[in-house]
Amino acid sequence: MYLVPLVEKKTGRTLLNYYEKQRVDGEYKAVFVERIGYLDEFADLYEDPIAHFRQEAKGRRSEAKATVEISFRERFGDDELGGDPGEPGKADRTLNYGMLALSKLYHQLDIHSFVNNRRRYTKASFNHNHILQMLVYGRILFPSSKFNTWRNRGRLIGPMDFSEDDVYRSLPFFTGHRTALLQHLHKKVGGLYGRDTTLMYYDVTNYYWESDEEDGLRRRGVSKEWRKTPIIQMGLLMDSEGLPVTYGLFAGNTNDSLTLSPMMGEVGEELGQDASVVYVADKGMMSGENRAEVIIGRNGYVFSNSIRGTKTTRATREWMLDPAGYVPSADGQSRHKSRVWPTWITVEDRSTGRPTKVKINERQVSFWSYKYQQRARHERNRAIEKAIERGSVFNSHGANRYFAKEAYDPKSGEILADVKVGRYLDEELIRAEEEMDGYYLICTNVVGTEAGDPPIKGTSRFRSDNMLQLDRPVTALDVIDIYRGLWKIEETFKITKSQLRARPVFVRKEEHIEAHFLTCFIALLLLRLLEKNVQEEIPASQIVESLRKAQLVEISPGIYSSAYCDPVIKRIGKALVLDLWRKNYSKGGLRELSAATKR
Repeated sequence: MYLVPLVEKKTGRTLLNYYEKQRVDGEYKAVFVERIGYLDEFADLYEDPIAHFRQEAKGRRSEAKATVEISFRERFGDDELGGDPGEPGKADRTLNYGMLALSKLYHQLDIHSFVNNRRRYTKASFNHNHILQMLVYGRILFPSSKFNTWRNRGRLIGPMDFSEDDVYRSLPFFTGHRTALLQHLHKKVGGLYGRDTTLMYYDVTNYYWESDEEDGLRRRGVSKEWRKTPIIQMGLLMDSEGLPVTYGLFAGNTNDSLTLSPMMGEVGEELGQDASVVYVADKGMMSGENRAEVIIGRNGYVFSNSIRGTKTTRATREWMLDPAGYVPSADGQSRHKSRVWPTWITVEDRSTGRPTKVKINERQVSFWSYKYQQRARHERNRAIEKAIERGSVFNSHGANRYFAKEAYDPKSGEILADVKVGRYLDEELIRAEEEMDGYYLICTNVVGTEAGDPPIKGTSRFRSDNMLQLDRPVTALDVIDIYRGLWKIEETFKITKSQLRARPVFVRKEEHIEAHFLTCFIALLLLRLLEKNVQEEIPASQIVESLRKAQLVEISPGIYSSAYCDPVIKRIGKALVLDLWRKNYSKGGLRELSAATKR
C-alpha cells in the first residue's frame, strides 16, 4: 500500500488516496484502496501530512504481511495467571480502544499539559497525569472503586506503571489544583466550542455512602433517593449548551437554597465572569436571600415558584386562575400570560440579623398545560390508590395528606385506651389542588428590549428598577423556554448516577472525596463533548454503551483483532478523525493511533 497525492485541476486542491499493487490478468496494476481526504484538511492536525500518511501506509503494509500462528494446545502458565486469586488478571489480553476517543478530547482540552506542568514541582516518583487518565477513562468505561479501577488499568492503552498506593497518594494533588483545573477547563471549552455563560442552569443533587458514619461533608440530610445513610450535596452549574461549567460540594445536611450563593460567588471570582449572568433554577432556590443576592450582583434569575405552598400569595393564585389575559397556543393545549408585579421578599438584616421584608419588582409568568394537568391528576390518583391499599397510616406524608383524620369513642366514654381513629378522603383539599393542576409560575427579573428603548452596550443592561434588560426582545414564551432548559441538568445528574456510577462513594477522607468528584466532573465533561462532536444525534447513554463494548483481543503477540464495532463507534471516529472501525491492528498501529489522539 502506498500514498498517491493527486492535484485536482478544477479546485487546485491536493487529494490524498491510498493505492496498492494487485495482480490483475497476469499484470500488476495500481488499484484504489481508500480516499483519505484533501491535504489542506490535515494541515492543522499534522506537521507534515504527506509524511504522516506515507508512514501509515508503510505500517499498513507491514500489517498486511503479518501472519498469525495459533496453537490450539498452548495453555497459560502459572507465571501468567498469578498465584493469588485477588491479584489483577495477568492473562487478560483485551484492550478497550474506546478510550482513544476519550483520549482525543482529554488532550484537546490540554489536561495533560496542566497536570504535567504542576507535577514537576512534586517529588513523586509516579506520573499524576497517567493516574488521572486512568481514573477519568475508567469512570466511563468500567466505573468502580479506585482499587478496582486500578486493578483493571491493563485494559487501557498506554503506560499504567503505578501502584495502588500511588493512586491514593495522587488524590490530594488533584484536590489541591481543583480550582485552577476548573478555570483551565472553562477557558479551553470556551476557546474550542464557543461557550456562552450568560445563561447558566443550576441544580443540586446528593450522593450516598454505604456507611452510617458521619464526619466532615458526610452528613445525614434529605436524600433524593430516600436513603438514611450519610450523603453529600453537590451543586452543578451548566451552560445553555448542556456543558458542565463548575460544581461545588456541601455537607449532606445543607439546605438546597443555601448552596446557590457560594456557587454564584465561584462564577464571579474563580471563573472570572464579568458579564451579567441569568441563573435558572427550580423552586428549591426560590428564597428571598437568593433573589436579593442575584439583584445585588446585577444579574438575572429565572426561578419556578411553588403555587401550592406559602411562597405564593392568595392574590397571585387568583391572578393565575383568572382567565383574563391568557394567550392560548394554536392547538389549545396550553396558555400563558405575564405581568410585572411588586413583590415582597424576606431577607436577613445584616445589621441586626433579623428577617426583614424588602420590596422588589418581579416579572411573573403563568403557564397552564393540559398535558401537565392530566399528568398531575393521574399521579395523585395513583398515589391515593396505593395509600388505600396499604391501609390505615395516620401521618401526613405523601398521599396520606389527602385523608382527613378524626377520633371517636365507640363507648361514648373518656377512656383513651378505647379510642379509635378513622380516616376518609378530604374531598375539599383534593378539589383545591385539582384547581391548580397544570399551572406553573415562573418568577424572573429578566425583560427584553422594546420599541423606543435606548441602545444597550454589550449583551444586557441592569436597570434601576432591579430588572436585567437583555439586548433582544424577551417574551413570556421565551422565559418559559429558558426555564424548560433545566431538563438538561436533570439528565446530567442521571448520567453521573447511572452511566458514571458516582455513588455509592467509597473514599472517606475529604481531600479524596473532592478528588473523586473532580474526576467524575471531567468524565462528565468529556461525555458531553462527545455528544457535541456527533451533533447531539447520539445520547450519552448510547455512547457509553458502545465505548464499553469496544474491545480488542490479542490473538497473537502484537496482533489485535476488534471484538466489537458499531455505527456509533464509526461515527465518533469520523468526528474525531480517528480510525476506530478497523478489524485488525498491529501493536505499532495501535501506538500510532494512540499518538494521534495526543497531537
